[in-house]
Amino acid sequence: MNTKRKGIIFTMIATILFGVTPAIGKMTYAMGNNGIQLAFLRHLFVLPLFLFIVLYQGKSLRLNRQQLLDVFKVGFFGNTLTIVLLYSSYEYIGVGSATVLHFLYPLFVCCMNFLFYHQKLNKQQILCLVLAILGIFCFMDSSASSLLGALLAILSGVFFAYYMVGMDHSLIRYMSPYVFNFYLVVMNTIVILILAMVLGRIHIMPIEAYILSAVVAVLTSLIGVVLLQKGIYCLGASLTAILSTLEPITSIVVGVLWLNEGLTLLKVIGCILVLLSTFILVKSQNQEGELK
Repeated sequence: MNTKRKGIIFTMIATILFGVTPAIGKMTYAMGNNGIQLAFLRHLFVLPLFLFIVLYQGKSLRLNRQQLLDVFKVGFFGNTLTIVLLYSSYEYIGVGSATVLHFLYPLFVCCMNFLFYHQKLNKQQILCLVLAILGIFCFMDSSASSLLGALLAILSGVFFAYYMVGMDHSLIRYMSPYVFNFYLVVMNTIVILILAMVLGRIHIMPIEAYILSAVVAVLTSLIGVVLLQKGIYCLGASLTAILSTLEPITSIVVGVLWLNEGLTLLKVIGCILVLLSTFILVKSQNQEGELK
């Protein structure tokens, strides 16, 4: 299978998983959970799984100085802060609104690539980006009126953009995704645990909350993150970011079918715009002969 086609498949599966798990995670909030504790559990539960995979594959855990620096920069500023901010925003605004605001990150990715790496987008990519951003704004609703929650969600998008760009322009690109994620999970588990203890956000919960948290952990930190990283390797940060805008659609569908949320005409228009942007993107790749 062509590398570009693999990247599209990896990215789309990852975005579907990321679109489903926020609703699962928020269910645990009524059981005594909170954004920071969920972020901690999300990494704690997959730590032994990543260690097993790395050892099973016979991968070396040795990193040089530059690799360690890249893992810290991209991991802490790009991944740790993204998860803490996004999960915390769920405590103030709805999952759908938070996801929509977080998904302004394709705009931030393109801006970072333009400012720091002088990457220019072609006309099709610019059109896709504009359509995707317009579609995302159609998902906005009145629950986003909480300034703090909205700010947390937007900042999570800024740091996630840094994560994607950092993955694309660092030695991490050439590392095994399982080795990188092992170190990422170790760092996040320690950092978020310290943060949770300082803020007093660790609470005892019923067993159901831990089970649901484990489901979120496996679907996101193990499967979704690895697939997204492979998508970045195959497509680059900008194209992956644009394709990832399918996640808000997944969140809307989950909300309608699972949480009995309403589906407005504006949200339908938003879905059409995002799907149209993805269609144009894939078609343009085919026309350029990059997908065969």
